Amino acid sequence: MNLKTKTFIAGVAAIIASSTSAYAQTNDARAAISAERGVSFYRADDFSLATQPSDHDIVLMEPHHPWYLTAHGEFNASDNAFLTAPKHSDVWVVGALDGGFQTTINESFDLQIGGQVAASRFHKYSELDTDSLAGIISISKQTSENFRIGVDYIPSVYFGRGFDDQSLLSHELAAYGRYTWQWDEKSLLVAYTRLSRRWTTPHDYTNTRLAVTLACQHECAPKLISTTGVTLSYAIYDNYFESITRDRRRDWNVNPFVSLVYQINDNASVGLTVSYARNYSGIDEVDYEAAAIVPYIDFNWRF
Repeated sequence: MNLKTKTFIAGVAAIIASSTSAYAQTNDARAAISAERGVSFYRADDFSLATQPSDHDIVLMEPHHPWYLTAHGEFNASDNAFLTAPKHSDVWVVGALDGGFQTTINESFDLQIGGQVAASRFHKYSELDTDSLAGIISISKQTSENFRIGVDYIPSVYFGRGFDDQSLLSHELAAYGRYTWQWDEKSLLVAYTRLSRRWTTPHDYTNTRLAVTLACQHECAPKLISTTGVTLSYAIYDNYFESITRDRRRDWNVNPFVSLVYQINDNASVGLTVSYARNYSGIDEVDYEAAAIVPYIDFNWRF
């Protein structure tokens, strides 16, 4: 059996994005959360695509479907919604709509150009409610059967409700590599490394980050796949409110997680992710721990 990596990255992308800290209560809470949780996209290299090179497109003459549209909805429950110390628990919902274009260039490089509109609504802390717009330009290459490398550019802008009152503007440039091993007929081991540089306005959230994820994906039953892993990251900030903190922010983060995904059909899946994050920082307000549970549903169409 050839296990797909879609369920692994879908869970990991969201976990990496939410496994860092925020200085939310003494500064703009919405900007802080937006900066640290980031954006999760439908990814060209996360799926077994009809746009992958050549055997499908040339030999089998399968239809070429470069356009995609995805709808994502999730419910979050966390004992630390702000990702700060002390903790403040909350529950919230997130909805996102992605659309774009994916194809293979010269049967070698995978190209993705896409956009996203998203919204999050919190139960207790409505000041965190966010509407956002984001885009992605990504080029990746499968250098061998097991190894893929790529680069991303992700611009994003975050607002309050109704796309009013801009909180944060972000530009992220990243390089990544992913290596997979087929452990047995039903298990896949994955190592994923991502180095990113993020420029933000306001500039307090500009940082450089290195993240490494190690995980095991297993087919528990037909259409049901589990992923168990841990993400380790290190981030250094250029100037994180140093007039207040009097110190440069450097964070180490440890984030174990478990997820289950059930593929309902070719276009729909449901999942559940449980995660714990421990952030170690020299700044007391962002030296925290947090647990979260996230059930979600995805719909994907290609045309």
